[in-house]
Amino acid sequence: MLSDNIKNLRKQKGYTQETLAQALNIVRQTVSKWEKGYSVPDADMLEKLSEVLEVPVSDLLGKPSEAAEQASELEKISAQLAILNEQMAREMARRKRNRKIKIIIASVIFGLLFIFVASILITHPVSSSIMSGDASNVRVLERQSSLYSQEEIESAIEVIKRDFENDWNGCTLNTIYYAGDEVCADETRERGVKTIVLMSDFTTGNYDFGSLNSNYTYTNWNWILIENEHGRWEHIDHGYG
Repeated sequence: MLSDNIKNLRKQKGYTQETLAQALNIVRQTVSKWEKGYSVPDADMLEKLSEVLEVPVSDLLGKPSEAAEQASELEKISAQLAILNEQMAREMARRKRNRKIKIIIASVIFGLLFIFVASILITHPVSSSIMSGDASNVRVLERQSSLYSQEEIESAIEVIKRDFENDWNGCTLNTIYYAGDEVCADETRERGVKTIVLMSDFTTGNYDFGSLNSNYTYTNWNWILIENEHGRWEHIDHGYG
């Protein structure tokens, strides 16, 4: 093949693609395309290539050397090159059409998949496992304490709001407040560690909550927090007292 002949003769003459391109006054990428069979030199360039490589044009084309002696050799070569270029152009066009067809098919599949997923989301409620609890509009009721500062109580409330949003999927926290000094003092004595108790009302959503009823408002729900070794409130338990 012409591509193999160019490559082999170039190496035999000690040329790199870069040095051969310089000798022909072209870019290296053109030589690379010839050798890969992506394109072919025209008749004028083929003749110049034969001069640089010091071989007959017939050797480049793989034809018998006698053909070089014919007066119409260049015309035949030009015709052959034209045929090769036309064949490569057709092949490139075919590949381009195939790419377009693949893109269209992929787009159709993606569109159908999107419609399918959207229809499932519309006709089926979203699982509570991928939702979060809502504590954004919770009403905090202020209660006075001689055991804890207002800052300590607010810090404990923030812990419960955060845990509620992370773990109580689909539920809404309505109100939350300090349970009172007496309750907290009893819990502290029983646990032997600084303890604060909060109470709240919250509503479950239209989902399966295991032991909790759906679409139900729970009142006077206890949240128990202890002070950990870092001096921060840690939520350890909840439920009805």
